Amino acid sequence: MRNPGVKDRRAGSVRLSAHEMAALMLLGYAPVKLEVEDPDMIALQDAGLARRTEYDPGWQEFSITNEGRDMLRALDALNAS
Repeated sequence: MRNPGVKDRRAGSVRLSAHEMAALMLLGYAPVKLEVEDPDMIALQDAGLARRTEYDPGWQEFSITNEGRDMLRALDALNAS
């Protein structure tokens, strides 16, 4: 079974679960610092929508990429129509 957060190379699109979409929306406001691996954040990273940085030992910070911000803008445009 394919991870939903991974790019579908045939269609050139990204399919996200509801949890992954919520995580992306959260990242749209501010970076998120986590002590444990979060599968939704990892899926966003795999899809190129988030990046991970390790600042403190054992802590990871996830932030949104330009591609992730573009996806949120596209969703907002759909909501406005």
